[in-house]
Amino acid sequence: MSILQLIRIRGRTMAPGLVLAAIGAACLAVALGQPFRLPSGRPGPGFVPALLAASLTGLGLLHAGTARGPTPAGPGGARAGLMLCLAVAGFALLLPSAGFLPASWAAGSLALAAAGGLRPMAILAGGGALALAATALFLGGLGLPTPALGAR
Repeated sequence: MSILQLIRIRGRTMAPGLVLAAIGAACLAVALGQPFRLPSGRPGPGFVPALLAASLTGLGLLHAGTARGPTPAGPGGARAGLMLCLAVAGFALLLPSAGFLPASWAAGSLALAAAGGLRPMAILAGGGALALAATALFLGGLGLPTPALGAR
């Protein structure tokens, strides 16, 4: 029995979920090598990566457990992928010069634009709401040492 037959149970394709879980587990192994908390009690450099990696692992296992079968590709697959890559790149490029709030607003707006079907004002407003929530969580709640506005 081949590996593909093992991960295909009753017509359900579990491979994408298992790949996500494996990537998450590998990232979690790397993240756990970093300090989770600093001596001051603030989150360390391993906190957010470990949280994201554990989430990715859990979501991958959840996807594998509930897999149905191959779904037909919808419209805008390449456009959506490009917009999400631009969202990550935009955040990385804007963060040092503009600060966390504008960088997360741009990333949130680009990510919402990837979905398609939204009006431009809804995309900008949703990006603003995501930016405010992310700023409250990461700068306010977790106390990351990044300015909300302006350069470091």
